[in-house]
Amino acid sequence: MWLTAAIMSVQSLLFVAPCGLPLALACRRLWRLGYCRAAWAAGLGLGAVTVAASLVAGLLGPVVILAYALVLSAPVWIAGWWLARRSRSDVHAP
Repeated sequence: MWLTAAIMSVQSLLFVAPCGLPLALACRRLWRLGYCRAAWAAGLGLGAVTVAASLVAGLLGPVVILAYALVLSAPVWIAGWWLARRSRSDVHAP
């Protein structure tokens, strides 16, 4: 009985576990750009929201879980791209 429950729970986690990956990669980008505090703040804040949204979206299916993960990590990705572009333009400015 316990083995069956463990196998079923692992199967359900296969869709939820990678949902933090887009947010983690975006926070890593901020970290590498030198914005360590922003990376921590974004990771903790949006991470909590992503976990809660994944639990709710779990009732709707794996596609919705993935959509929530991508949408909730989008602000960090946008900030990372904007900061990277801004830092490159500062370096090349005369």
